[in-house]
Amino acid sequence: MEESNLLPLGSIVYLKEGILPIMIVTRQPLMEINDDIYFFDYAGINHLSGLSNLNEIVYFNQENISTIQFQGYISADEERVLSALQEWRQQNKEIPKGKIIKMNKTN
Repeated sequence: MEESNLLPLGSIVYLKEGILPIMIVTRQPLMEINDDIYFFDYAGINHLSGLSNLNEIVYFNQENISTIQFQGYISADEERVLSALQEWRQQNKEIPKGKIIKMNKTN
């Protein structure tokens, strides 16, 4: 899947090495990590329990998805939204794409 063809909001995915279904709730979110700003393709929440606190938001990219369980609603405005997201990327090339790292449970 190309970066310009991001999955729509509401899509349900499983991540590689993941066991819970994740529902996509935003596209191209920005996140501060160690005083630097990064963007990710998506942010999502546990589809089974929803959002109970902000520490449960998952940031991930296309390449982290193993299975698309359900594709969210695509409105008539989807092409315009994807175009705007792509334009934002072109105008903000100095913001690097974040990468998922495996965290040690003892950290």
